Amino acid sequence: MREYELTVVYDLAVAESGGPDASVAHLTAAVESRGGAVLKVDHWGRRRLAYPIGTAIDADYIVSRVNLDPASVSPLEAALGIDERVYRHLIVRADELPLPPPPREPRVQPVAAETVAEAPAAEAPQVETPVDEAPAAEPAIPAATPEVVESAPATAAERAGEPEARPGAASAAETSD
Repeated sequence: MREYELTVVYDLAVAESGGPDASVAHLTAAVESRGGAVLKVDHWGRRRLAYPIGTAIDADYIVSRVNLDPASVSPLEAALGIDERVYRHLIVRADELPLPPPPREPRVQPVAAETVAEAPAAEAPQVETPVDEAPAAEPAIPAATPEVVESAPATAAERAGEPEARPGAASAAETSD
């Protein structure tokens, strides 16, 4: 007997017709009928398929560990391949699987950050900002001065008598002085 990991993707009709554990019972019966034993079952339940199979976009996933005689693997694969309720299946020897990653260590804050956080506020260095180095507020839009308001024509009639001024060009009165 050898340990295998067996992953089976079932049609959702199996779970709908026989209850939520019908697909697990079907898998267990298929393994035990070939002289094997189910060691562990991880029933993922309804999951979205990576790509549609026929018209199905969801399926019932089961990942299990089983003990089987190596000669019984081929008949089990043939039975799962013929079954219309099984979309996909995969049997892999458990000794060929990569080891699971070790558990993560909890994060430890750096020591320097802990000492600064624990230091009282009175002992923390105080940095004063000089008044003339204070950040400047955004400049305000200057109000229109009387000279600018008087020199700008107010109506289209007033503009009709004068030549059109281009921005940045000096007027005739300014150049004659």
